[in-house]
Amino acid sequence: MALRFFRKHRKWFMILVFVAVIGMVGWGVFSSDRFQMFLATLFGGGPGGEVVGSIDGREIDAGELGRFAAGLRMAGEVSQLWYQILVRQAADRDAAMRLYQATMEESAWPILAQQLEDPEALDRATAMAWLALYEEAHRYGFRVPHGEVEARLERLRALGLSNQDITNTVAREAHGRRDFLMDGLASDMTLAAYIRYLFETCGVAVEPELRRAYAEQDARLKVRMAVFTADDALDDVGQAPEDKVRELFNACKAYLPGRGPDGIGYRIPPKVAVEYLAADPADFEDEAAEAVTDADVNAYYEDHKDTEFLVEDEPEADDADEQDPEKDADAEDAEKAPEAEEKQYRPLSEVRDEIRQRLVRRQAETLAHNHLAGLVGEIATKQKGIDLRIFADGKRVRYVCVPDLLTAEQLAEVEGLGAATRGNTAVPQAALSVVELVGPEKARLAVDEVSEVYTGADGKAYAFRVTDAVPSREPKDLDEVRSAVVEDVRRAEAFRFVRERARKLLEAAAEKGLDEAAKAADVETVTSEFFPRKRYVPYGGRWLSFPPALPEVGSSSAVVEECFEMVDEGRERTLVTLGAKRMVVVAEVVGRKAPREQGYEMFRPLLVQRVSQQMAGQAVVDLLETLSIRNRMNVVVKPVEKPSKEGEEGEETEPEPAEPPAPMPDIGR
Repeated sequence: MALRFFRKHRKWFMILVFVAVIGMVGWGVFSSDRFQMFLATLFGGGPGGEVVGSIDGREIDAGELGRFAAGLRMAGEVSQLWYQILVRQAADRDAAMRLYQATMEESAWPILAQQLEDPEALDRATAMAWLALYEEAHRYGFRVPHGEVEARLERLRALGLSNQDITNTVAREAHGRRDFLMDGLASDMTLAAYIRYLFETCGVAVEPELRRAYAEQDARLKVRMAVFTADDALDDVGQAPEDKVRELFNACKAYLPGRGPDGIGYRIPPKVAVEYLAADPADFEDEAAEAVTDADVNAYYEDHKDTEFLVEDEPEADDADEQDPEKDADAEDAEKAPEAEEKQYRPLSEVRDEIRQRLVRRQAETLAHNHLAGLVGEIATKQKGIDLRIFADGKRVRYVCVPDLLTAEQLAEVEGLGAATRGNTAVPQAALSVVELVGPEKARLAVDEVSEVYTGADGKAYAFRVTDAVPSREPKDLDEVRSAVVEDVRRAEAFRFVRERARKLLEAAAEKGLDEAAKAADVETVTSEFFPRKRYVPYGGRWLSFPPALPEVGSSSAVVEECFEMVDEGRERTLVTLGAKRMVVVAEVVGRKAPREQGYEMFRPLLVQRVSQQMAGQAVVDLLETLSIRNRMNVVVKPVEKPSKEGEEGEETEPEPAEPPAPMPDIGR
């Protein structure tokens, strides 16, 4: 009876079930925070327009907070969208940087969003803090009117953003409301201008700080070292016990090589087979030579005179700055000279050919890149798995197949392709993402999908495709990796042996010095040249730093830092253990040099910039931290009321403030 009734009215039953499902989905969407924010954006208030908190005594309702937060997020997403549209047209990295400055650097969203664990989830407390920061900007006179927003749009149009792109942005990102787009961009640009002001004014380096920074950079040591490595002691170690071998295998078989305890891992790494197209700039130089004019050469010379063609005086030798009162007095008199010498440059006639060759090479690289990018775009329109060889003409573009399955390390050794990069991504990293994902990363490519264009260290352009991929796996049994495990067990025992030997040498050196103690123990020593704590190289207005190389040790920040800390603490010798390298270093100071005054004067301008940026970065981080804003602006956030798990009305406690953002990017330039 019931069955006949259901069959007779099954149409209505299906409609009823469909309505119920739609109702549940709709209620879930309606109750979500993002939908409430959307309602606030469209209608000027959320359900009920309730008061959600206050800023310095002024009540804030859900509508105001929702409009502000949604507009700020929208402005940040729009800036990123416009950058992605424009960067496709960038001829070179300089053009891409100018586009980035006109889009992303005009937005505060990328900086503020660093406080969010999930950029898609903006909680009420953080949104209230940002609204308070916006009001603080107003108090100090920062307010971007719609006229400045229009001027920014005009600049973007000049850079290649079309009116249709802007129209599409209004329709898709601003719900069809141009006024909402303009309001959101104005708020975002106001906050960006205020943050730039904070960055530029919060870090003002004074002389003691500059001296301290320069001392850290230029103070130099000379050390005598005894270096012990596990490999040197392998002959002193017997056979590896079977129980130790199995214990290490079981502990590390789930880790990839280099990622397990002490850098040990026996998981079989993923492998890929690739094929690629390559375009050599040398084949485009004739065309590039026609494109480079005398005006381009002259413009390059004028733009780079101070950085590349300045004639500098020969620097004095390191020993010339040893303590010499007469020379110090002469240096002080020279510093007090009222007029600086006029800068001398290499004449244009002398460097014209050099500049032309450089510009031709750069233009040839651009032509090769663009030519290959055009082929990649054409390939993307073809059926999946199309033969790449038909796109190689043998003159400008060549085809190469690497049929063997390679690990990331092996792929990195492939000449040309292995060292090619796109942005911060290298070819092995992109290729292996097909089968090996790290954390929340998504695969950059799929099998048989042609990559975008990557640039090699030699300027060549590459586009590759993964033709086969094998994921990583645990070894089937111990025998598959036995030789590696046995070697690691023996090396671990050898490392224990050399650590004990180094400790005994350090104890003996305390009585008669490292040199005599090493001779008595039949241990060789090496003496370094004078080295600083770090080597700093000015590049593009920034400082690139790296640890100096020491004999037999190489570039090791741990050894260098320990040597300088030893001096700071008044010790004469130290012992450093480098677990990853299976190395132990016993070091003794044999010479010191104070910072060079002449070098200080030379590097002072860059020191001011570097120290000021460090100070400003930390100050702005502190100023933009959510809790700091709330305390400074007296922000009160009303707790969100939601039903408890038992169905009773209860209060959800306010979320904890987000962690402080990462160090600030260079937004002051």
